Amino acid sequence: MLMAHEGGYEAVQMRAVAERADVSLGTIYRYFKGKDDLLLAGLVGWVGLLRRRIESESASGETVAERLSGVLSEAAGAAEGAPVLMGALITALGTTDPAAADYKLAVESEVQKLMVAAIGDQPGVDAAGVARVVGHVWLSAISRWVGGLAPAGSVEEELLHAVQMLVGSRVASDA
Repeated sequence: MLMAHEGGYEAVQMRAVAERADVSLGTIYRYFKGKDDLLLAGLVGWVGLLRRRIESESASGETVAERLSGVLSEAAGAAEGAPVLMGALITALGTTDPAAADYKLAVESEVQKLMVAAIGDQPGVDAAGVARVVGHVWLSAISRWVGGLAPAGSVEEELLHAVQMLVGSRVASDA
């Protein structure tokens, strides 16, 4: 991930990864089919760490919207703080190689678990449905931002708008 953070998608070369990790190129290819797999595995790990940290701290906020918005703001801030890395990760996420499907599904699953954890067990709220829709908004917003179609700060803005539209300001005791 450091190579992608420093130089983007093109900087991640499997031979260089093997050298930096001090392992053989064959060892790298034993675990990853290519750089898309490698980058997506890193993304799965990053989102998983974020999710576990949020679950252990429990999202703050009285309403579903406040909890989910807080988590998404934190995640968007982390993403926008590393534009070169996010560009590399979004490029990898956009691969059409069927071999990367498992990693792409794992990324999607971790993102949805992150949001469901923030929503909590909320009567009257389809947490999985909200997470699925907001996940689509997240991917679109990040893709637009790293592609130069949207300004910095737009990812958080899009996520918060989606949350407001989907769950409004439902208070935990009201839903």
